[in-house]
Amino acid sequence: MTTSLSTMWGVGRFAPFAGFFAAGWQLGFRAFELNHQLDSAMLHGLDPRRYPIASVHEPCPADISTAELKARNWLASSCDEEQRRQGVFAVQRSIDLARELGAGLVVVHPGQVDVERGLEDELRSLFDAGLAATPQYAEAKARLVTLRATQAGANLEAARRSLAELAEYAERAGVRLGLENRYHYLDIPLLSEMEALLAELDPERVGFWYDVGHAQTLDRLGFDRHEDWLRRLAGRIVGAHLHDVRGIHDHLAAGLGEVDWGMVAPYLPGAALRTCEFHSSNTHEQVAAGARLLATRL
Repeated sequence: MTTSLSTMWGVGRFAPFAGFFAAGWQLGFRAFELNHQLDSAMLHGLDPRRYPIASVHEPCPADISTAELKARNWLASSCDEEQRRQGVFAVQRSIDLARELGAGLVVVHPGQVDVERGLEDELRSLFDAGLAATPQYAEAKARLVTLRATQAGANLEAARRSLAELAEYAERAGVRLGLENRYHYLDIPLLSEMEALLAELDPERVGFWYDVGHAQTLDRLGFDRHEDWLRRLAGRIVGAHLHDVRGIHDHLAAGLGEVDWGMVAPYLPGAALRTCEFHSSNTHEQVAAGARLLATRL
């Protein structure tokens, strides 16, 4: 199969972590993505000649965890210059790793809007409680949209500067970047923001990394429609994270949720990387079945 398997499935499941690659190989995967939960110790001894690495999801190696980078606001979208530089450096480390391992693509999270995040948590709780059609939900959503708009411009400008720097760095390393659509509404970018960012960046250097589950989730919450991401940006897709979604809960093995794979398939370019990004809670059998389903649908 040409689809790769993200190390997400192995985190917490394999110790030592090298067992993940052997298990993925036995399941039929012939390439892998290193995700943002791996530190240097987990990568020790990795032989890309035996287990080819197709892509790296920053920040990898995550010697400073994703959660800690967010807590420090060491992100490419930070309005504080020193914090922004630290965020850029974290992505550069992933670009360096991709170059060393022969991976052609680095998946990039462009950052977040610096506002209090509790209102989005409230909205998601209302959805899970079955209240998405209520005035209470509509009011919370409207407040969230207004809150994001107050700060988004400043963070987007910082992200724009960072991506220009990273595109040049990646070009020197011979690596391409894929900007990923995000799971949270308060993350960057929304669909219109992705269009604006990509319009400023050379398609040979930077493309769109399409995450099926993230697009599905924000659609369910009432924001950008899933298919609109594909309809408007299919020509810039360089890779895809493939996983299923039930309600607003993602990273299920394909076939365990509600994603319409027949809708997705016509939009995916043949040359785009395809990565199964399944959570470690999925069993071996579910991963194998999900990979078979995707092989027939996509």
